[in-house]
Amino acid sequence: MFPSTKSLAAIAVISATFARVTEAQCVAARTYLHNRPFIDDVITMELWHSGRKVCSERASAFFADNEDFYQWDCPDLDEPRVSWRVKTWENGQQLEISTMIGEQELKAYDIENKDTDYNDWCDAWTDNGCKARASSYESCHWISSVCTNDMTYCTLCGVPFTRSLNDAWIENVRAVWIEGTSWNRTAVSGVGRWGEYDDDPCVPVPTGRQTRYDSHSGSGPTIEVGLTPSNPTVYLNPDAADEPWGYGFHESCWSIFTKNYKLNLDVLFAACLSMPTDTNTLLDWGHGYAGASSVKQQFDMPIRSSCFRSLEAIPQTFRSDPYHVPGLVNAINGAARLQNDVFLSHLEPTVQSLQNVRSLRLASPVFATLELSERFWASRFQPGHEFEHLPEVHDRPPESWRDLCLFLKIWARGIPSMANRQRVWGLAKRLQATLTQLDGVSCQGSALGTWFETAPDGPDQNMPEAEASWHTASRAVASPGKSFFYGSRVLRARALYFPEPVKLRQMSVSFVDTAAGRFISGFNMIDEHDRSHALGYQNGNAMWRISLPLDEPIQGWELAMNLSGIKGIAGVQSDGKLTSWAGESAGLPRWRLKEAQGVSAVKAEFDALKLVSISRDKLPNQENWLNNCLWYPEVPKEGLLFNGSRGDKPRPKYNLPVITVFFGESDDRYLSQLSEIVVWVFDICHVAGVEFRFTDSSYNRQLGYVGLFDKNYPARRNCSDSYDSTVSFSIDGPSGERLSSIEIRGNLDRSIQTPDYSYGTDKGWVTVHGKGSQIIGMFASLARPFWDLGLISV
Repeated sequence: MFPSTKSLAAIAVISATFARVTEAQCVAARTYLHNRPFIDDVITMELWHSGRKVCSERASAFFADNEDFYQWDCPDLDEPRVSWRVKTWENGQQLEISTMIGEQELKAYDIENKDTDYNDWCDAWTDNGCKARASSYESCHWISSVCTNDMTYCTLCGVPFTRSLNDAWIENVRAVWIEGTSWNRTAVSGVGRWGEYDDDPCVPVPTGRQTRYDSHSGSGPTIEVGLTPSNPTVYLNPDAADEPWGYGFHESCWSIFTKNYKLNLDVLFAACLSMPTDTNTLLDWGHGYAGASSVKQQFDMPIRSSCFRSLEAIPQTFRSDPYHVPGLVNAINGAARLQNDVFLSHLEPTVQSLQNVRSLRLASPVFATLELSERFWASRFQPGHEFEHLPEVHDRPPESWRDLCLFLKIWARGIPSMANRQRVWGLAKRLQATLTQLDGVSCQGSALGTWFETAPDGPDQNMPEAEASWHTASRAVASPGKSFFYGSRVLRARALYFPEPVKLRQMSVSFVDTAAGRFISGFNMIDEHDRSHALGYQNGNAMWRISLPLDEPIQGWELAMNLSGIKGIAGVQSDGKLTSWAGESAGLPRWRLKEAQGVSAVKAEFDALKLVSISRDKLPNQENWLNNCLWYPEVPKEGLLFNGSRGDKPRPKYNLPVITVFFGESDDRYLSQLSEIVVWVFDICHVAGVEFRFTDSSYNRQLGYVGLFDKNYPARRNCSDSYDSTVSFSIDGPSGERLSSIEIRGNLDRSIQTPDYSYGTDKGWVTVHGKGSQIIGMFASLARPFWDLGLISV
């Protein structure tokens, strides 16, 4: 989003250029396919923003060369200081578009392509555009984004701020904010009212925490806060040092969130800063906002976005005020005056108490005759019980807890505000549980400078940071100033240096529990002299210990990584064997961070919660490429030979792993029983997986995705007449027939053929042979579909 600021003059002028409009904010790409006789098809691309063509570019060069990836910049046709950066994958089928000033990204647009007619173009298209280019040799093809209104979402509940629904609670907003980079001076605003335009990310709020915009005595001083910026590094500019920005909460959601909870504002702000943000400012906490968001695959990556493409799509429950529940106060006050037989006549026996209480009464005649005490009924409103989401009852306790419980069992059903209260309460407790683990926990180790945190003055002479050359393992770590739709963002960096390769006898690994799962938050290394060397956030309540051999130093670590951080770690010994794992490892891509010598320096990078990157020292020009990419399911052993359609070294794409399959246990011991190879093809022409079937079915294995491609398959169909298929190759393994080569179409059609393909090796085909004498497996770069496919041999 463009920050509203007077000090960033250039950005302010450019923001004015993109005037506020009430229709959908549509960013789209249109492609012309030029079909001329005797000339290969070429493409021209145009970019449009809100019905305005901003630039065009002839794309013939990179499409004709069948590049996997290409990036080009073009100046805006109206505003020369702005350029548009386009990144394309899959022959233009996937796009990422950003607005830039120089190399500073202002906004990234999350584009989901589809073929469309101009009448379906965000209601912002007035002419089909083909007339000027029409000829007997040209046709017009359309690719547009799924168009949505730009909206700003509540940090807690995932519902947008707006005046359009005419619900007061949904337009009342508080901001958790700072000025510029004052990370340790986070404040909470008073209650402001959302602006007239939903696509304006800035909101005026009172500076006083106890004031409101509609107070009879006046709101007092106000500020305009930019909420959930897609690129917070714009505030690193010295001219923006006093610009307020932060994250927004509905006032009702804030009241629920802070009820009986002592909040550390600095911790909350840093946690928000660590979460990916889609193009419409929805933070990805790792959960679905209890039905308000979902994950979709974009650029082979899972990106969380709102379930609601328009305000009208928001269900009534989610529109209802979760804090002010109509009739609740009257229910509390009047619970004792209602007759028990009125309740009992409407109750089902199965809902009179918790399931375990009911079971006990059914199982025990003695217990069944006992009257449940008021203490029992009051406990129903304590944490962990069915009415914990109604803490206000403790402010004005009812005369009869039993009567109130029975009344709520009947009355609360079907009340939208009560249902939304339960939803938001659950989200609040989940966020509180995460933040509580961070409060008062410092990030240990020698601090290194990051965009978020400045390195301390006066370098320690015992820390040769400038001399260290790092071998780094990371996945989906967003660079400062770049789009942050998924993955992680580095806030802090810490390092340890040793005069010689350190000998460790134990590692204690700390973990943090989040809505997205459990991640490593830090670790403490105990050397042979019982000295501790800590890095990161140490959580004594969630520790996992690894015993290490004392007779020789470990040479690094193997890491189990998902897109959000590091979930498991094991030491790598000199013979390549692993120690026991701390944390999760099964089903996760792995990175082997290993060198030929012991560890003399360690650097770790963190967001506000967890470890996202780790490095160890290395010697120049001694890297082993096997230890420089993600692998799945395991890192291959050294000494194997790789040869694929794109060379002898797999090229990992977009933080996705290189996957392997062996015709044995990392060898070819079952190859004599191979009977069939089945290629699974998605959307007419995309190879999604290869299945290897053996005479003994217990040896069956696969590479990539196999099976039916239902709605859960994470890929988009691009062909209007889409269908899936399989191609089967019989192999007579028992008679000695062996796989010797494969042939792969190189123009991204992702087809695969046997070596006796009738058209031989015409243009567009690449024959891949094993580099060794014996093929023992295959590998592929795991994108949708495969980016690379090759053979593993010895």
